[in-house]
Amino acid sequence: MSLPQRTTVLIVGAGPCGMAAALSLNHQGIQDIVIVDAILAGENWSRAMVIQAATLEALNNVGCLDDLLSVGKKAKTAGLHDGSSYLLSADFSLLSPYTKFPFALVLPQTDTEAVMLEKLNQLGIKVWRPFKVVSLKASPEAEEQIFEVQFESGDMIQARYVIGADGAHSVVRNEAGIAFKDPNGDDNHDYGSLSQLALGDVTFISPPQLGTPDNGVSISLSNGSFTLLAPFPVSASLDKPPGLYRFVSSVPPEDGTAPHAPSAEYLQSLIDRCGPPALSSDPATNAHPTRIDKVHWSSRYRTRAAVAERYFARSSSGGGVILLVGDAAHIHSPIGGQGMSLGIRDAVSLGPVLKADIESAGGTPSDRLFEDWAARRRKRALSVVALTKETVRMMTAPRRVWPPIATLGFAVLRFFGRFSFVKRMVAYRLSGLAEI
Repeated sequence: MSLPQRTTVLIVGAGPCGMAAALSLNHQGIQDIVIVDAILAGENWSRAMVIQAATLEALNNVGCLDDLLSVGKKAKTAGLHDGSSYLLSADFSLLSPYTKFPFALVLPQTDTEAVMLEKLNQLGIKVWRPFKVVSLKASPEAEEQIFEVQFESGDMIQARYVIGADGAHSVVRNEAGIAFKDPNGDDNHDYGSLSQLALGDVTFISPPQLGTPDNGVSISLSNGSFTLLAPFPVSASLDKPPGLYRFVSSVPPEDGTAPHAPSAEYLQSLIDRCGPPALSSDPATNAHPTRIDKVHWSSRYRTRAAVAERYFARSSSGGGVILLVGDAAHIHSPIGGQGMSLGIRDAVSLGPVLKADIESAGGTPSDRLFEDWAARRRKRALSVVALTKETVRMMTAPRRVWPPIATLGFAVLRFFGRFSFVKRMVAYRLSGLAEI
């Protein structure tokens, strides 16, 4: 089936951010929307795992939260350990004075996308797949202020607004000539043992005994290494095997480049070398040894940070408007679970701004609304990049400083980590509520 030839708003990318943009626009009464994606639904089996409180607020505002809550796991805390020794935790339950959703929702990205896609279907909004954008240029009909967007299939759409939600390698951003680089000028992306991460959705021969079953998320540091283990939510609505966990580990520099799709053996070696004793397969280390049974999905991630120079552009030749959200606008370390949540808030916040511009049609185009929106969202992205870099520095400190100093630093964290105000502060920084 051929794409429509013309639309008011074209959204490129049908991940969580692109679909959130469509939901926000529809909530504002904007019906003339086309959303496309270069791949078929469900081809990315997992990826992001957490939706933060501020993002739950945003999704609630556009009527797309109840179904997510019904299938996700509400994590009230996230614990940080030095090996098997407690350091501190983020206690999201302490955020109840600030939000209706004092928790982090643990839900794999594919299930987030499935819920959002069903909501779009209910609203009569079709996602067109697979359609890959190859070029974007101002229409010769300059007085109409539209873009002509060409696809690999040979199809072409004319659109007044193009929203780039097409990821870190955004074609929309590249076609607009918008720079995408580390805000601190760091082109080396050297984060020590956290320069690479290995990820896997795994089941175990015997359930891990972490001692914190209510957390939902357990994070461990060991001599500058990092591991994370989070159980998938148990729900009949999720097409996932029982006892499935998301495992993430730093890759020791001496390993070189991690495998593209790490095997069970490689992930197990990372657990044994980098993880807490409670996950070890060695009976000499762990009184209840466990071992990965099966890898259902795995990947690797190279840690880097980049922010788009601009989130908004208008063609100098009189073409339409380009707007960037999600990974097309910013990327950073996944530690802290900030990326997808920040991108969804970008997208939801765009709805009222775009509506205001559409309603002002007929007069002289004004960029002030878009520039103000772009400045706010970019400022927030810079703050999140700074937070993730600060977290990475803390986690890699034992490899970079004299061991007694690192030990003292962890002792200080352990002492202050007992206090509720510290647990609330950490949770608040992670929640995204500071921007509301």
